[in-house]
Amino acid sequence: MKQLKIAIFCSGGFSTSLIGSKMQKVYDAEGADVKVDAYDFGMVDEVGDDVDVILLAPQIGWAYDQTKEAHPDTQVILLTMQQFGSMDGQVLVDVLKEKGIG
Repeated sequence: MKQLKIAIFCSGGFSTSLIGSKMQKVYDAEGADVKVDAYDFGMVDEVGDDVDVILLAPQIGWAYDQTKEAHPDTQVILLTMQQFGSMDGQVLVDVLKEKGIG
């Protein structure tokens, strides 16, 4: 089975890098072959087709439709303020598992 690649995007990339590393620790503890990376939203067109899942932080929710349209083969998920604001990697891993990812 190939590695699952998840990219998290927000407007600046700072809060996502923190939550991305927390998600990575959860996956590592589970022994899952998952790679989580965080990016500034300006990078979405560069990396969007190279990942399996795009997570969008709530502050860039306006970009959800255009991101889905630009990357039809990639699952795009818009996080809620509650999910993102928790800054809890386990919360986000559980959100993805509920959607059958990971």
